[in-house]
Amino acid sequence: MLKHLFTTTASVAIMAMGLSAPAVAKDFFKGKTVTIVVPSGSGGTFHIYCQIVTGNLPRHIPGHPKGVIQNRTGAGGVKSLRWMVSAAPRDGTVIAMINPGTTMTPVLRPKMGYDATKLQWLGAPSVRTYTLGVWYKTPIKTIDDAKKQEVTLASTGKAATSTTLPNLLNKLIGTKFKVIHGYKGGGAMNLAVERGEVWGRTNYYSGYLGVRPDWIRDKKITFLATIGPPRPEVKDVPRMRDLVKPGIDRQMVDLLESNFNVGQAFYVPPGVPKQRVNVLRKAFTAMLKDPKFHANAKKRRVPSITRTWQQVEEAVRIGYDSPKHVSEKLATLLGFRKKKK
Repeated sequence: MLKHLFTTTASVAIMAMGLSAPAVAKDFFKGKTVTIVVPSGSGGTFHIYCQIVTGNLPRHIPGHPKGVIQNRTGAGGVKSLRWMVSAAPRDGTVIAMINPGTTMTPVLRPKMGYDATKLQWLGAPSVRTYTLGVWYKTPIKTIDDAKKQEVTLASTGKAATSTTLPNLLNKLIGTKFKVIHGYKGGGAMNLAVERGEVWGRTNYYSGYLGVRPDWIRDKKITFLATIGPPRPEVKDVPRMRDLVKPGIDRQMVDLLESNFNVGQAFYVPPGVPKQRVNVLRKAFTAMLKDPKFHANAKKRRVPSITRTWQQVEEAVRIGYDSPKHVSEKLATLLGFRKKKK
């Protein structure tokens, strides 16, 4: 009763001032600072995308707030997600980019502390092809070579795609990838590869173009497999879904592949008022159509194959609606669930 009275009184006060609720939502951002949260360290393309959004989104938000970047590293992007849903301000001033590989993790591990279907999506600057590659100095040249000899790969954490994809290939086709955890982000993993600490890593194809273009130009990286939206430059590299048997094995790979259909998506946490979310969605949509945004992406050598918030929301829903027997078997193979006796 009191809650209803307060809401009614507030609405009357707004109307008495000659302002609508949407107008109040628009005015909110004037003089504010919007923080863009990166789910990794600096030195990689996650940081680049967040820099591009920070430099372009504020001018499309009414009131033109300032934009700043904040890196929140750990567990392959999971720590960033957990902080966003549990501790981040619920007023629209904190926006985060998801590490796509963590989107479907709760489908496999229900107690992750977040649910991607509850996030309030704004859109995605791009969807990207993901690759598994090794340094040119290693003896590994094909995926079959990785079945004969142990191959060390860098990863940020156990829940990261850089861990789950190699481990799944080990289970399904007999590769011998050994994943080394604990790297703080793409930049640290690139250095590990160059120094010979590990033989390779998983990464977006455009991830190399953005921060290590010489790896592509000089053929310093040998691609063994790809997953996600196809890219013509690696059309002859085997797709992971084609490396496994049709049926449930392929369905498991497709479940993981749905992460990449979500893309480099940005969101605000549950609890941000819907009117304020709508203001941000409108601004994000305008940014994705802005030639300056696409020019910035081109200059930074990252693709801008955009997705609307509705498309992101649908991609998330499709992944979460995967058949239970598929997600349960995938969780068991990856060690997230104990085998039934």
